[in-house]
Amino acid sequence: MEDRKSKRSLRLALVLGAAVAGTALVGWGGLAAWQAYTQNAGNAFSAGSVSHTNLVGGSGHTACTSTNAEDTICDVIVSGSALDYYWPGTSNTVAITDTGTLASTFSLSTSSAPTGGLCADLNLTVTGAESPATTYVDQTGIGSIASVPLTNDAKSSTWNQNDSNTFTFAVAPNSGYATSGAGQSCSFSVLFTQAG
Repeated sequence: MEDRKSKRSLRLALVLGAAVAGTALVGWGGLAAWQAYTQNAGNAFSAGSVSHTNLVGGSGHTACTSTNAEDTICDVIVSGSALDYYWPGTSNTVAITDTGTLASTFSLSTSSAPTGGLCADLNLTVTGAESPATTYVDQTGIGSIASVPLTNDAKSSTWNQNDSNTFTFAVAPNSGYATSGAGQSCSFSVLFTQAG
């Protein structure tokens, strides 16, 4: 009798153990079927840009786009060849437009010293189109130009996206041109620098 009772207890324990194990497996599987998610995607960063265009002489020319290198060559601003004693001088404009997204500053300089004996006999002025106009360069004898800060047409030294100004470069003979200019030449480069 005792043997039968222990067999029954053993069977009951096995049945109960199987039932508990089955319940655990079903419960685990049931938990796996219920899920919830949230996702915060697209976390990204990008730096602002510093760039500008350089347009010589207005319509009929193509705007030159800035790069990080000083050797970006844009159109000639002013020039003249086979000049005579009566040459009155010449002028032309450069429109600078801030196309970058960061606030920046601009300056004007010569990237290297002007070359040629005629430079001493020429005057150079650079004025802005803001009102009243600002004279940025006024030289008797074209020489090197150290960094000269430029303002936008609202006379602000801080340029924002789409701010612009038009600068007039005028070259004219000075008093020495009549006596020593014959056969001489002068060349110089103009560098617009933007810093953000």
